[in-house]
Amino acid sequence: MEKKLKRRPDIREVIIDAAMELFSKKGYHNTQVTDIIRLVGMSANTFYAHFKDKKELFEEVATRSLDDLRMTVKKMRETKTPDDILERIDKMERTYNTLFDFVEKNPQQMLLIIRGGFGVDERLDEDIWRYYSYFAADLAEDLKKWKRLGFIEGFDPLIMGHIVQGMAIQVAHSYLVEKKFSRKKAIETLLQVNKAIMSVYLTEKGRKRLAQLK
Repeated sequence: MEKKLKRRPDIREVIIDAAMELFSKKGYHNTQVTDIIRLVGMSANTFYAHFKDKKELFEEVATRSLDDLRMTVKKMRETKTPDDILERIDKMERTYNTLFDFVEKNPQQMLLIIRGGFGVDERLDEDIWRYYSYFAADLAEDLKKWKRLGFIEGFDPLIMGHIVQGMAIQVAHSYLVEKKFSRKKAIETLLQVNKAIMSVYLTEKGRKRLAQLK
């Protein structure tokens, strides 16, 4: 019987995993290429065969992290039935918990992302802001569904998407930097504000539907 050979891990992925760990713990500016090389246990030549420099590596780490977070949140917000308002509210809470899980796991990396890369690279700044627009557009698609169902009216879904996303990012930033409130309090307040905003735009049909589901 032929012996199965162990597949060697992709060195590029190993470098990215090590960089994620170091950038999250130490931040971009306090992490050197030599730190990554030492953690992985490889030569400098191997590193530079895969990445031009630290900036290119951080761009890969940041955009991949945001893409993973976006896909996780997008999948989490899917509901079994589009008109189930209570299920949507429950998923809203789980979405905020997912965001704060990411924030707590990657504090330094998240600060760099929130602050637009601290001028690490102009291209990275553009990538980050593009992802902010993606998150807002994803939320806008959910709101459009509710509008089509006749549950809400009277606002622009894309603008509302940016407003909700902006609140979440600002609260996450304050949570990380100022540490003046707990994660639980942050999520509870975000949910209360979200519900208060949406209550203004609920139609009669939306209010009746919500009352039926309670």
